[in-house]
Amino acid sequence: MLSIITINKDNCSGLAKTIASLRAVTKRDFQWVYIDGQSADDSVLLAQEFAQQGDIIVSETDSGIYSAMNKGVKRACGDHILFLNSGDELAPIDSIEELHLKSSAHLTLFGFQIRRQFRRPRPNVWRFWSMPTSHQAIVYLRSLLLTDPFDERYRFAADFEHYLRVCRQSIHINRSSYILSINESYGSDSHLPHLLSEYRDALLANGAPLWWANSVYRLKTHYLPLILPK
Repeated sequence: MLSIITINKDNCSGLAKTIASLRAVTKRDFQWVYIDGQSADDSVLLAQEFAQQGDIIVSETDSGIYSAMNKGVKRACGDHILFLNSGDELAPIDSIEELHLKSSAHLTLFGFQIRRQFRRPRPNVWRFWSMPTSHQAIVYLRSLLLTDPFDERYRFAADFEHYLRVCRQSIHINRSSYILSINESYGSDSHLPHLLSEYRDALLANGAPLWWANSVYRLKTHYLPLILPK
């Protein structure tokens, strides 16, 4: 079974989009795990209206998105995990069976859509620059996330650090050209310096040479502001 984990705080409109995409799945063959950071809007009420038997709703304080994601993994029951946060949408699908998830695959990389552009998974060597696909387009084996959780010391790039870390192990990675998620557009560049600093730290922590980590930091510093909305 696939558990879909949604992290949210005070984003009721984004959550409505996410829920609408999940509601459109013809065969409800997934578990939904909703982790809320004590929203002050109507998010929890909206989640309660959508949830079915076997789903999980938690609303309590946490120390950040990756803390909430680790919490969701522990609460989930599925063998596989997909993170689909408020504002992101599951691409049209009739059943999770269509994804052909394999129990032997620690990671299954799918395509995603953002700003009306379709992006397919890149070769795994791409990880030394960025994740080969969107975080919301990766299905994880839950046992991997339990053994190797996200490092909560990272505020913005724990998913990148995690991908680098687990790829240093002997893991099985599957790829699919299927478009799995429609991602909410990236935010502004207000946190960009912190994000890129964490990218550099993640590369260094996982064996990249200093010259490469610094090169990625400098190149992304010039490149990303050109594509992010102001």
